[in-house]
Amino acid sequence: MLKTMAFVQSLSKTVSVIVFGFVLLNCFVVDKFGSHAQVVTPLLPQDEVQILETISNKLNIKNWSIDRTSCGGAQWNQTIDSDKIQSNVTCDCRFDNGTVCHVTNFGISKSYSTARNALAEFCCSTNVVVEDYQSFYSKNLNFRMTEMKHLSLYSDLTRNYINGSIPASLAQLPNLQSLSLLANRLTGSIPREIGSIATLESLVLEDNLLGGSLHPDLGNLRSLKRLLLSANNFTGRIPDTFGNLKNLTDFRIDGSELSGKIPDFIGNWTNIERLDLQGTSMEGPIPPTISLLKNLTNLRISDLKGSSPTFPNLQAMTNMKTLILRNCSMTASIPEYIGNMAELDTLDLSFNKLTGQIPDPLESLTKLRFMFLNDNLLTGEVPGWILNSRNELDLSYNNFTGSAQPSCQQLPVNLVSSHVSTGKNK
Repeated sequence: MLKTMAFVQSLSKTVSVIVFGFVLLNCFVVDKFGSHAQVVTPLLPQDEVQILETISNKLNIKNWSIDRTSCGGAQWNQTIDSDKIQSNVTCDCRFDNGTVCHVTNFGISKSYSTARNALAEFCCSTNVVVEDYQSFYSKNLNFRMTEMKHLSLYSDLTRNYINGSIPASLAQLPNLQSLSLLANRLTGSIPREIGSIATLESLVLEDNLLGGSLHPDLGNLRSLKRLLLSANNFTGRIPDTFGNLKNLTDFRIDGSELSGKIPDFIGNWTNIERLDLQGTSMEGPIPPTISLLKNLTNLRISDLKGSSPTFPNLQAMTNMKTLILRNCSMTASIPEYIGNMAELDTLDLSFNKLTGQIPDPLESLTKLRFMFLNDNLLTGEVPGWILNSRNELDLSYNNFTGSAQPSCQQLPVNLVSSHVSTGKNK
């Protein structure tokens, strides 16, 4: 009996020690890692909530329900009203050990008709002029964007009919990688401060009313890959500092009043895939350094002043898909190496002074759909493969010899005034 009682007492002490150990371990785990049941919901800072509310109200985006927990919802990333409003807002909720979120991506694209209706609702009147809407945007939306300091990937305010100038305060977004203000009503010049955004990889300002000269400080954007400036009113020359933009893959500045020669430093842009210099006041010839741009797939140059006695050396650009050298005052012959551009879809060499015959290797361009060789001084006979083609081809206004096709025959090839016998003689 005594042995039994001793065993029971010993067992009781052992159990007590084990239980006490579990209690201590549980206290340690709770103290170290928090309650088992507690789940921390990361929250947006109140100031960012207020900024998003302002943007939502000004754009009349009715489906946004914004509070400090909104980062967990899908409401911000969708297309509304049959493509009239497109929104894309993204958060990063890894700040402060997963307790704080910040808006890192922001994009809203709004059609003009929707924007006009939104303003009418906002002002409770249908008698609102567009200028009021544009001013309202510039004052209330664009500048508030610069208060979201954690924007890291992109800011897209495409087609919002914003007026006024580009705020220099955008340079206060130190992590910005992409900025698109396409198709607005922006005026003035590009602020020199934009050149200080070292992380910027894409700057899209096409289809605005911007003007003045391009500031040399934009050449400091060494991370820049896309610089799209077409359909504006820029003047002066392309700054020499743009030669530093060695990561460019896409440069477009069509339809401006830029002058001077196409700079030799474009040879530095060895990564470039698309180069657009159409409808400017620039001068030829196209510099020989263009031969270094072996990655080009789209080259569009037109309306150059002066003369260009030679055809540019594009022999290494075998992946070319679109080649437009229209009205560049070229007086040479069409090079045979164009026939090696197996991916070529569009060839436009119109309105030059090209001589000689159409090279036979062009027949091997099986992907070619559009070819414009009109308004040149081409001679010889029109190749049979062209006359039998069902693609869109224009050979009008040249000096071909031989028999032209009967005028009553319906062909997809334009041969108007293409032969010397018709009286065409330039």
